[in-house]
Amino acid sequence: MTAVTITVLLLVIGGFIAFAIFLQLKEQARLEKLRKVAALNNQLRQVRRYLDEMPPQYQPKDMKLWLFSRMVSLYDQLIALQPDATLSRRRQNIAAEMKEFQGSKQKRRAKPMNDELLIIEVRRLFESFKSYLILSQKEKTIDSDVVNRYNKLLNFFHYKVNSDYHSHLARKAFLSGQMSSALEMYKESLSQLNPIKESVEAQATILKLKELIQEIEEDLVLQKAEDEISRDMDNQGEEELDDEWNKFIEDSTFQEKKRF
Repeated sequence: MTAVTITVLLLVIGGFIAFAIFLQLKEQARLEKLRKVAALNNQLRQVRRYLDEMPPQYQPKDMKLWLFSRMVSLYDQLIALQPDATLSRRRQNIAAEMKEFQGSKQKRRAKPMNDELLIIEVRRLFESFKSYLILSQKEKTIDSDVVNRYNKLLNFFHYKVNSDYHSHLARKAFLSGQMSSALEMYKESLSQLNPIKESVEAQATILKLKELIQEIEEDLVLQKAEDEISRDMDNQGEEELDDEWNKFIEDSTFQEKKRF
Protein backbone atom coordinates (compact mmCIF):
# COMPACT_ATOMS: atom_id res chain seq x y z
CA MET A 1 0.00 0.00 0.00
CA THR A 2 1.48 3.27 -1.11
CA ALA A 3 1.89 6.31 1.09
CA VAL A 4 -0.71 8.17 -0.95
CA THR A 5 -3.30 5.47 -0.36
CA ILE A 6 -2.55 5.40 3.36
CA THR A 7 -2.87 9.18 3.50
CA VAL A 8 -6.22 9.08 1.70
CA LEU A 9 -7.52 6.38 4.02
CA LEU A 10 -6.42 8.35 7.07
CA LEU A 11 -8.14 11.45 5.74
CA VAL A 12 -11.34 9.49 5.06
CA ILE A 13 -11.29 7.91 8.50
CA GLY A 14 -10.48 11.25 10.13
CA GLY A 15 -13.29 12.94 8.19
CA PHE A 16 -15.72 10.22 9.23
CA ILE A 17 -14.71 10.56 12.89
CA ALA A 18 -15.00 14.34 12.69
CA PHE A 19 -18.43 14.06 11.10
CA ALA A 20 -19.55 11.60 13.77
CA ILE A 21 -18.33 13.96 16.49
CA PHE A 22 -20.14 16.84 14.77
CA LEU A 23 -23.38 14.85 14.67
CA GLN A 24 -22.97 13.87 18.31
CA LEU A 25 -22.36 17.47 19.37
CA LYS A 26 -25.32 18.61 17.32
CA GLU A 27 -27.55 16.00 18.97
CA GLN A 28 -26.28 16.99 22.40
CA ALA A 29 -27.04 20.63 21.61
CA ARG A 30 -30.54 19.64 20.45
CA LEU A 31 -31.16 17.63 23.60
CA GLU A 32 -29.80 20.44 25.77
CA LYS A 33 -32.12 22.88 24.04
CA LEU A 34 -35.08 20.55 24.64
CA ARG A 35 -34.07 20.20 28.27
CA LYS A 36 -33.94 23.98 28.70
CA VAL A 37 -37.30 24.42 26.98
CA ALA A 38 -38.87 21.77 29.22
CA ALA A 39 -37.37 23.37 32.35
CA LEU A 40 -38.62 26.82 31.34
CA ASN A 41 -42.11 25.48 30.63
CA ASN A 42 -42.14 23.75 34.02
CA GLN A 43 -41.18 27.03 35.70
CA LEU A 44 -43.90 28.86 33.80
CA ARG A 45 -46.55 26.40 34.98
CA GLN A 46 -45.18 26.61 38.52
CA VAL A 47 -45.21 30.42 38.67
CA ARG A 48 -48.67 30.57 37.07
CA ARG A 49 -49.91 28.21 39.76
CA TYR A 50 -48.56 30.50 42.51
CA LEU A 51 -50.30 33.48 40.91
CA ASP A 52 -53.63 31.70 40.43
CA GLU A 53 -53.93 29.42 43.45
CA MET A 54 -52.22 31.29 46.27
CA PRO A 55 -55.04 33.27 48.00
CA PRO A 56 -54.76 37.06 47.47
CA GLN A 57 -54.41 37.81 51.20
CA TYR A 58 -51.19 35.79 51.21
CA GLN A 59 -49.69 37.55 48.19
CA PRO A 60 -48.31 41.01 48.99
CA LYS A 61 -48.34 43.28 45.95
CA ASP A 62 -44.55 43.31 45.51
CA MET A 63 -44.44 39.51 45.70
CA LYS A 64 -47.11 39.15 43.02
CA LEU A 65 -45.37 41.69 40.80
CA TRP A 66 -42.15 39.72 41.14
CA LEU A 67 -43.98 36.56 40.05
CA PHE A 68 -45.36 38.40 37.03
CA SER A 69 -41.87 39.63 36.15
CA ARG A 70 -40.56 36.07 36.40
CA MET A 71 -43.16 34.89 33.89
CA VAL A 72 -42.23 37.66 31.45
CA SER A 73 -38.53 36.77 31.80
CA LEU A 74 -39.24 33.05 31.31
CA TYR A 75 -41.20 33.76 28.14
CA ASP A 76 -38.29 35.90 26.86
CA GLN A 77 -35.93 32.98 27.40
CA LEU A 78 -38.30 30.57 25.66
CA ILE A 79 -38.74 32.86 22.67
CA ALA A 80 -34.97 33.19 22.37
CA LEU A 81 -34.67 29.39 22.18
CA GLN A 82 -37.61 28.79 19.85
CA PRO A 83 -39.25 31.89 18.33
CA ASP A 84 -42.99 31.35 18.19
CA ALA A 85 -45.97 33.64 17.57
CA THR A 86 -48.04 31.92 20.27
CA LEU A 87 -45.31 32.39 22.87
CA SER A 88 -44.97 36.06 21.90
CA ARG A 89 -48.73 36.58 22.29
CA ARG A 90 -48.73 34.92 25.71
CA ARG A 91 -45.80 37.04 26.76
CA GLN A 92 -47.69 40.19 25.76
CA ASN A 93 -50.77 39.06 27.68
CA ILE A 94 -48.76 38.47 30.84
CA ALA A 95 -47.03 41.85 30.51
CA ALA A 96 -50.43 43.53 30.09
CA GLU A 97 -51.82 41.66 33.12
CA MET A 98 -48.82 42.73 35.17
CA LYS A 99 -49.22 46.38 34.12
CA GLU A 100 -52.93 46.35 34.96
CA PHE A 101 -52.30 44.84 38.38
CA GLN A 102 -49.49 47.29 39.11
CA GLY A 103 -51.71 50.27 38.39
CA SER A 104 -54.82 48.93 40.13
CA LYS A 105 -55.92 50.65 43.34
CA GLN A 106 -58.72 48.18 44.01
CA LYS A 107 -58.36 46.17 47.20
CA ARG A 108 -58.12 42.47 46.48
CA ARG A 109 -60.87 40.34 47.98
CA ALA A 110 -59.60 37.76 50.46
CA LYS A 111 -60.38 34.11 49.80
CA PRO A 112 -62.25 32.59 52.78
CA MET A 113 -60.33 29.88 54.60
CA ASN A 114 -63.40 27.74 55.20
CA ASP A 115 -62.11 24.24 54.57
CA GLU A 116 -59.36 22.19 56.24
CA LEU A 117 -58.36 20.54 52.93
CA LEU A 118 -57.93 24.01 51.43
CA ILE A 119 -55.61 24.92 54.30
CA ILE A 120 -53.46 21.83 53.62
CA GLU A 121 -53.22 22.72 49.92
CA VAL A 122 -52.33 26.35 50.63
CA ARG A 123 -49.60 25.28 53.04
CA ARG A 124 -48.17 23.00 50.35
CA LEU A 125 -48.08 25.99 48.03
CA PHE A 126 -46.13 27.94 50.65
CA GLU A 127 -43.53 25.17 50.96
CA SER A 128 -43.25 24.87 47.18
CA PHE A 129 -42.83 28.64 46.89
CA LYS A 130 -40.04 28.58 49.49
CA SER A 131 -38.19 26.03 47.35
CA TYR A 132 -38.71 28.18 44.27
CA LEU A 133 -37.28 31.20 46.11
CA ILE A 134 -34.12 29.18 46.89
CA LEU A 135 -33.80 28.20 43.23
CA SER A 136 -34.34 31.81 42.12
CA GLN A 137 -31.68 33.01 44.55
CA LYS A 138 -29.21 30.51 43.10
CA GLU A 139 -30.08 31.72 39.60
CA LYS A 140 -29.64 35.31 40.86
CA THR A 141 -33.11 36.38 39.77
CA ILE A 142 -33.98 37.65 43.24
CA ASP A 143 -32.06 39.43 45.98
CA SER A 144 -31.19 37.51 49.17
CA ASP A 145 -32.73 40.22 51.37
CA VAL A 146 -36.02 39.90 49.52
CA VAL A 147 -35.88 36.12 49.89
CA ASN A 148 -35.41 36.48 53.66
CA ARG A 149 -38.37 38.87 53.87
CA TYR A 150 -40.62 36.59 51.85
CA ASN A 151 -39.58 33.58 53.94
CA LYS A 152 -40.59 35.42 57.12
CA LEU A 153 -43.95 36.23 55.57
CA LEU A 154 -44.46 32.64 54.45
CA ASN A 155 -43.64 31.40 57.93
CA PHE A 156 -46.27 33.79 59.31
CA PHE A 157 -48.80 32.74 56.67
CA HIS A 158 -48.20 29.07 57.53
CA TYR A 159 -49.82 29.69 60.93
CA LYS A 160 -52.20 32.42 59.83
CA VAL A 161 -54.16 30.16 57.47
CA ASN A 162 -55.31 28.05 60.41
CA SER A 163 -55.97 31.18 62.45
CA ASP A 164 -58.06 32.55 59.58
CA TYR A 165 -60.03 29.30 59.46
CA HIS A 166 -61.07 29.64 63.10
CA SER A 167 -61.79 33.34 62.60
CA HIS A 168 -64.11 32.35 59.76
CA LEU A 169 -65.95 29.93 62.07
CA ALA A 170 -66.08 32.62 64.76
CA ARG A 171 -67.64 35.16 62.41
CA LYS A 172 -70.27 32.63 61.29
CA ALA A 173 -71.17 31.97 64.92
CA PHE A 174 -71.25 35.70 65.68
CA LEU A 175 -73.60 36.44 62.77
CA SER A 176 -75.84 33.60 63.97
CA GLY A 177 -76.03 35.16 67.42
CA GLN A 178 -73.97 32.38 69.03
CA MET A 179 -71.78 34.75 71.03
CA SER A 180 -70.21 32.15 73.34
CA SER A 181 -69.20 29.96 70.38
CA ALA A 182 -67.83 33.00 68.56
CA LEU A 183 -65.74 33.92 71.59
CA GLU A 184 -64.37 30.38 71.84
CA MET A 185 -63.45 30.31 68.14
CA TYR A 186 -61.74 33.71 68.24
CA LYS A 187 -59.68 32.57 71.22
CA GLU A 188 -58.71 29.44 69.27
CA SER A 189 -57.79 31.64 66.30
CA LEU A 190 -55.51 33.65 68.57
CA SER A 191 -53.90 30.52 70.04
CA GLN A 192 -52.97 29.34 66.53
CA LEU A 193 -50.55 32.28 66.36
CA ASN A 194 -48.77 31.44 69.61
CA PRO A 195 -45.71 29.90 67.88
CA ILE A 196 -45.06 33.22 66.09
CA LYS A 197 -46.59 35.68 68.56
CA GLU A 198 -43.27 37.54 68.93
CA SER A 199 -42.81 38.08 65.19
CA VAL A 200 -43.37 41.54 63.73
CA GLU A 201 -45.60 40.12 60.99
CA ALA A 202 -48.09 38.68 63.49
CA GLN A 203 -48.57 41.74 65.70
CA ALA A 204 -51.36 43.43 63.72
CA THR A 205 -53.39 40.20 63.48
CA ILE A 206 -52.92 39.43 67.19
CA LEU A 207 -54.02 42.94 68.15
CA LYS A 208 -57.13 42.71 65.98
CA LEU A 209 -58.09 39.33 67.46
CA LYS A 210 -57.61 40.59 71.01
CA GLU A 211 -59.86 43.57 70.26
CA LEU A 212 -62.57 41.29 68.86
CA ILE A 213 -62.33 38.99 71.89
CA GLN A 214 -62.58 41.96 74.28
CA GLU A 215 -65.63 43.34 72.45
CA ILE A 216 -67.46 40.01 72.60
CA GLU A 217 -66.57 39.51 76.26
CA GLU A 218 -67.93 42.99 77.06
CA ASP A 219 -71.09 42.24 75.07
CA LEU A 220 -71.57 38.98 76.95
CA VAL A 221 -71.15 40.74 80.31
CA LEU A 222 -73.66 43.39 79.24
CA GLN A 223 -76.05 40.75 77.96
CA LYS A 224 -75.78 38.85 81.24
CA ALA A 225 -76.49 42.02 83.23
CA GLU A 226 -79.51 42.81 81.03
CA ASP A 227 -80.81 39.27 81.49
CA GLU A 228 -80.50 39.57 85.28
CA ILE A 229 -82.30 42.94 85.28
CA SER A 230 -85.03 41.55 83.05
CA ARG A 231 -85.37 38.50 85.31
CA ASP A 232 -85.56 40.67 88.44
CA MET A 233 -88.18 42.87 86.80
CA ASP A 234 -90.20 39.79 85.82
CA ASN A 235 -89.98 38.47 89.38
CA GLN A 236 -90.94 41.85 90.80
CA GLY A 237 -93.84 42.10 88.39
CA GLU A 238 -95.06 38.65 89.40
CA GLU A 239 -94.87 39.60 93.09
CA GLU A 240 -96.85 42.80 92.45
CA LEU A 241 -99.47 40.83 90.54
CA ASP A 242 -99.67 38.31 93.38
CA ASP A 243 -100.12 41.15 95.92
CA GLU A 244 -102.84 42.76 93.84
CA TRP A 245 -104.60 39.45 93.41
CA ASN A 246 -104.46 38.67 97.11
CA LYS A 247 -105.77 42.15 97.89
CA PHE A 248 -108.59 41.64 95.39
CA ILE A 249 -109.53 38.31 96.97
CA GLU A 250 -109.50 39.83 100.46
CA ASP A 251 -111.69 42.74 99.37
CA SER A 252 -114.10 40.43 97.62
CA THR A 253 -114.37 38.19 100.71
CA PHE A 254 -114.99 41.18 102.95
CA GLN A 255 -117.81 42.47 100.72
CA GLU A 256 -119.44 39.02 100.57
CA LYS A 257 -119.39 38.77 104.36
CA LYS A 258 -120.87 42.24 104.65
CA ARG A 259 -123.90 41.18 102.57
CA PHE A 260 -124.76 38.55 105.11
